[in-house]
Amino acid sequence: MPGATALAVDPTPIVSSPNLQATETSTPTPAIPDHELARSVIQIQAIDTTGGFVRTVRDGTGVIVDREAGLLLTAYPLVRPYLTSGVRAYSTIGVAVNDGNGGSPRLAYEAELIAVDELLGLAVLRVTREYQGNKLTSGAFGFPAAEIGDSNVIAPSDPLRLFGHPGLDNTAVDSQALQVTGGTVTGRRGEPDRPGTTKLKLDAQLPYGHTGGPAFDLSGALVGLLVPEFYETEVTVTQLRPFALAIELIERASKLPLDVEFIAPLHAQEPPAGFGVPIPGDGAWVSRPLFAENATASGKIFDLYDYERGFISGTQALFFEFAVQGTEPGAAVEERWFLNGVLQDSLSSSYSWDNGNFALIGDQISVPAGALPNGRWTLEVWINDALRSTSTAIVGVELDPPTMTNSTFGSAAGAAGLSTAAPSSLANQLLLFFDYSGMEITQGVRWVVLRNDQLMYQSPELRWPGGGAGRFWVGFGDDEPVGPGVWNFQVLVDGELTLDAIWELF
Repeated sequence: MPGATALAVDPTPIVSSPNLQATETSTPTPAIPDHELARSVIQIQAIDTTGGFVRTVRDGTGVIVDREAGLLLTAYPLVRPYLTSGVRAYSTIGVAVNDGNGGSPRLAYEAELIAVDELLGLAVLRVTREYQGNKLTSGAFGFPAAEIGDSNVIAPSDPLRLFGHPGLDNTAVDSQALQVTGGTVTGRRGEPDRPGTTKLKLDAQLPYGHTGGPAFDLSGALVGLLVPEFYETEVTVTQLRPFALAIELIERASKLPLDVEFIAPLHAQEPPAGFGVPIPGDGAWVSRPLFAENATASGKIFDLYDYERGFISGTQALFFEFAVQGTEPGAAVEERWFLNGVLQDSLSSSYSWDNGNFALIGDQISVPAGALPNGRWTLEVWINDALRSTSTAIVGVELDPPTMTNSTFGSAAGAAGLSTAAPSSLANQLLLFFDYSGMEITQGVRWVVLRNDQLMYQSPELRWPGGGAGRFWVGFGDDEPVGPGVWNFQVLVDGELTLDAIWELF
């Protein structure tokens, strides 16, 4: 292709894949024994009772961070209150406590979601009442909070104690008794717009029920929270957020009045390959590729930091990474690179998967002597001839401003990102669907919802979760029907009003 430069690419994937077993370490006796730490760890069950019977739809782990206020910290994918259709996922958050006897946890309390950070995948809950019983009085929640440690000093090879429940769908166990696993930190990853280390890689593969579970150092101090790339009962948990990144969220939650209702942002969970691509039913999942100009290297393993979507002209190296989950051994994996829509055979590669049910793939493209050609660098990841994810890095070119078109309203969404039910005043949610383009380097998006010119909801600023072009939806949902009136949705991209849509419900 004219203007393109042949780049050197190792056809062997550079992989960071945790061991099947946690690292054994010869360490001193912990300052706080496991059975004492266990009392600050709880099992979380998202329970649905709308069908006339009790059904747990998701389950995982959490940790008590404020006993007096009854605050719990967990992973947001576990307690996200919506299904991919936009309707409520559950009606109650059950909290099962560990009494210290080594048995299965006891379902004893209910909690409510009061604060989230979608970027970091963290959520704060408040214990509100006994399970199916009376409201709790102040200070009635008697289980101890974890002792907070300094996660900023964690370094690779540091040993940790990882706590979590195995998971109700885990057929390999007969009990939900709390599990404690020794593990060590193997690397660091970075997120955009967040200084310092934001995710630590571990050498342990933990059952899905550890989602939201705490990581303690050897002294017994809380230093991290286990978070998945994507919540799935068949996939293990191998990474954690340093606790320092949760402090601001917890402090904000602790200051909220008890009578203030929190409404979590309601929006599409666009597949990494976009809504326009069929989703195979084989369970394999690949995250949307991330790009960075900087990375640290340990042998052939890259740890990216300061992720970006746009890069200046003259950029000499482009690092990339993506996570792969649930892929069967021997599956054919392809990395297809495009420059301005033209396939770059010299960059593309294929290999047979042999890295277990979770691994991070990281590598770079670069010019031996010079800069990357300017343009739109698109990476597609295919498994067994099916497109699983795609993302584009913009190098040294101007983009058209973001646009949102073809807007319409509905009350439920389908797997293709389209409305499957007409908007209704009797539904508990109202969704705005639209096509978008020019969003490759978008940083943030938020939306404001009005009814009869009265403010009903305004979302927090979210890092744009979609791609450069495709289909998306945002919404407003509550526990009660939305009701009749003239509804107005205003979507702002990086602070600029991009879509203003109105619908009247009767």
